[in-house]
Amino acid sequence: MTRIEFNHVFKAFGGGATRIQAVDGVSFSAEGGEVVGVLGPNGAGKTTIIRMLLDVFRPDAGEIRVDGALNGNRDDGFRRRVAYLPEERGLYQKRKLNDVIEYIGALRGMTRAETRERAAPLLKRFDLVDYAKKKVVTLSKGMSQKLQILLSVLHDPDVLIFDEPFSGLDPVNVRLVRQLVLEHRDRGKLVCLCTHMMAEVEALCDRVMMMHRGARVLYGPLDEIRRAHTDYQVSVDWEAQPEGLACVARVEKSDKLKNVFLKEGKSISDFMREMATAGRSVRKLSEGLRSIEDVFVSVVGGPVEAASEDVQ
Repeated sequence: MTRIEFNHVFKAFGGGATRIQAVDGVSFSAEGGEVVGVLGPNGAGKTTIIRMLLDVFRPDAGEIRVDGALNGNRDDGFRRRVAYLPEERGLYQKRKLNDVIEYIGALRGMTRAETRERAAPLLKRFDLVDYAKKKVVTLSKGMSQKLQILLSVLHDPDVLIFDEPFSGLDPVNVRLVRQLVLEHRDRGKLVCLCTHMMAEVEALCDRVMMMHRGARVLYGPLDEIRRAHTDYQVSVDWEAQPEGLACVARVEKSDKLKNVFLKEGKSISDFMREMATAGRSVRKLSEGLRSIEDVFVSVVGGPVEAASEDVQ
């Protein structure tokens, strides 16, 4: 399985007063069999990270390794194993879908027969069979996005880099793309996901790397990050009576649950022990982890914005 590593990577643009430090000493790794979210506000440096991985830009300092090889991203073999779905649309509007598919297949070193064989089930899966002989310009925004995703996975890449893959998709097709991502992960592929849809990050990502102003501010397994930024630990049913326990800092009530904020250093085990000692029952118990969107806002100090990068 493919493994990529960024070790203290720097990249700046411009000079003097206009110099912008787009990537400031970023380190992280990702490997096949996982979905890694690359998150951050606009201008954080996410696109620069992607373009350096694709060797569009070269780092000013630091190392990029692929399967342990320094500058392995510059190898033609690696490039053939990568798929990149950019946020920007790049389809040939006046060409028929079949023509575009065959052209992309040829660029990937596939014969026309191989391209057609691989494209057929994908066209069916994305509900594009009836449009195969129509021009791209006739497609809706959502259909165009599905076509771009189809083109990205056509050559069965080992590394998939998806930048806002859910843009323009309705809930049915969001679920379709989500399933596609998980299937590739389960087959040992590495999926790098850049998106502002935090619900999809929680549904798909095994690990996340969050950037802000060019620097890495968070990195690790998704649940560990959520747990580390959660100041309460448990949610219980409405009938439970956690109030007044020694380990409880406060209790907040919602329509269906009570969110129990524990004192520093206290755990779920402490909570359950005190509930049992007090003779209080709990019918429903779950970790009340903070959402990744709330973590995002608390770390970067602003809302999640769905717009293109301000910095390269």
